[in-house]
Amino acid sequence: MNKIDTDSKYRTLTPSQILSWVEDETQVMRLRTDLDVIPGGYMAAAIPVLVDWPASKPHGDQAFIVLRHVNYGGNPFEKSTILHSVRVPLDGLASVELTLVPFGEGGRLGPLQHVQLRFIFESGKEPELLNLAGAETGADPRIPDLVFSWVSWRRPDVSWNLRKGMDDESQIYWLSLRAFAGSQKFLEDVLEGRDWYCYPLRLPGGKEGLAELFMSTVTLGDGVARDTLARMLAGGEEAWLKHAPPDNNAEQDIRSQWNELLVHIKKSDPQALAEVLLPPEQDTYHPLVRSCATLARHTVLLTVKRLIANGQGEGVVLDKLPEPFLGTTEVWMKEFAHAGLRGLFLCAPIAIRYVMRHHETVPKDIPAELDAAGLIQRHNGKRCRIHYSHKGTTPYGPAFFV
Repeated sequence: MNKIDTDSKYRTLTPSQILSWVEDETQVMRLRTDLDVIPGGYMAAAIPVLVDWPASKPHGDQAFIVLRHVNYGGNPFEKSTILHSVRVPLDGLASVELTLVPFGEGGRLGPLQHVQLRFIFESGKEPELLNLAGAETGADPRIPDLVFSWVSWRRPDVSWNLRKGMDDESQIYWLSLRAFAGSQKFLEDVLEGRDWYCYPLRLPGGKEGLAELFMSTVTLGDGVARDTLARMLAGGEEAWLKHAPPDNNAEQDIRSQWNELLVHIKKSDPQALAEVLLPPEQDTYHPLVRSCATLARHTVLLTVKRLIANGQGEGVVLDKLPEPFLGTTEVWMKEFAHAGLRGLFLCAPIAIRYVMRHHETVPKDIPAELDAAGLIQRHNGKRCRIHYSHKGTTPYGPAFFV
């Protein structure tokens, strides 16, 4: 049996391939997770979620949002990822869960967890895969939930390293909000031996509160993604030329395709190439300052503050409500990233003091913090927590294998 050589040259997507995807919102992208890259070498399959604003209707009756790059239907064994465009009806939101996914063995909550937000929809008002919407073949275009996960966007030859991530200036880990059909994300986590611990949120404003949190999540992710992609596209033409095939007309073809791509993007969505003007260091994933946990917490608290300002603060314990907070990097963090053994010992007390002062950096502390502010649903006087596992109950019913 032949094994794919992941150390061989990667396949860089051409401008014409990306243009084809941009032009047709119903088109599906099937990518090799470990081989396909965009110019600059970053994994194409990990491209962040974007809001197709021209195709969306975010306000008024029957408001909806069209999302691009929603991960659904890929196969982790063959390392394939399938990205869809999805139409999300905002009045279909039924609930949202803060989800902790432990990295330790046995699926138990330990010191390290990944944090994500899971939005669940009413039956009959679920998000629709646009490539199947309106199909007359009996195909079901609906998916019951969406999971949003802040991750580090990197090249396929660069593995995640916590210490390297402490140095903002290295810019090897771009900040990215990825979107998944919940079943796809649960499958991938199960294959890694990871359970889900879900805390149903209780937001003021009912459905309006749910829609506000959804919009806050996708708008923040979209803004960061556009800033990152604008930086990448700024040097995209030269990056593509480096990967042009050995042909006399290759350079001319690439430049022509590149110009066509830029013209189409600017015409169809003027915001697409507009930089958000974030400081460069805020575009990067940071394990303490801009992580999955800190950004999920920040989005929830920011949403609640906005709802309170609009007169919808029922059930919120105001004197226990933390401020939305995203910290800034400190000098010792960069030193920690490059320190030797002696330097690690010197930095350790500073790091411990930082974590003690900033509980938002500790994922397992976040549910208790939100619960104290009245933002977690309770049952029989206790904070609700749902444990999903492939050996017991899954988010989609009883497990069918053990």
